Amino acid sequence: MIFFNFKKKFKVSYPYPLGHPIKVVVRRYNMRGLLGWLFQKYASTVKPEEILVSERIVELPLLHQWLGSNKVEGKILEVGHAASSVALELASLGHSVTGIDLRSYLFTHANLTSFTDDFLIHDFQNDKFDFIYSLSVIEHFGFTQRYDGKKDVDNQLDEEAFCKMSKLLNQSGRVVISVPYAREQGPSTWFRLYTRDDLNKKLNKHFSIVDQKFYVRKNSQWNQVTDPLDDPDSARDGVAMFLLSIKN
Repeated sequence: MIFFNFKKKFKVSYPYPLGHPIKVVVRRYNMRGLLGWLFQKYASTVKPEEILVSERIVELPLLHQWLGSNKVEGKILEVGHAASSVALELASLGHSVTGIDLRSYLFTHANLTSFTDDFLIHDFQNDKFDFIYSLSVIEHFGFTQRYDGKKDVDNQLDEEAFCKMSKLLNQSGRVVISVPYAREQGPSTWFRLYTRDDLNKKLNKHFSIVDQKFYVRKNSQWNQVTDPLDDPDSARDGVAMFLLSIKN
């Protein structure tokens, strides 16, 4: 009976095997090598209904669009880069990049400086940045242990993060953040929920909003929405992205 209950509740997710630029190569026969072989051999045999397209499908191209349109040539900071390839991508393109995360970052590059530390207490000395971005990270600040966070919920740490970003930004710099959002706030177990109004209220305390876009996933397809009536019921199916500047 326990086995059948386990099968009923079983769920696993893994990256769809596209041609990703970062790969793990195991050259010894061990458990990791065996798991890698099984993944390589069987992971691409999936059913369409098993594929879930995440918010990264809109976050990454829009981030690069805003980065390019603002002609960023100075220092760049990524807040929460441990599970991101963007810092390494930008460093590879010649940008001077700094990344900070509670978890360690495995990749190195001559143009990349990584800190394993708490963004809110880290001393950046006198560094200022021309471009700061954080993708689907701020909603976890002070809210969960999933990413090495604190046990007790502190609903102010996201605003502390916004405040610190504004202080680290050069006068003509830009900030990009993305967070999950929904039509209404509700209970959540491991990330903070936002609405349009809540985000605008919090961000306007520290920034001028240059641009904002809202995307909703339906039938595994992401599309931009402008009417609040089209906002999603679940924050798992909505992502809000903001381009910000120093408050005038």
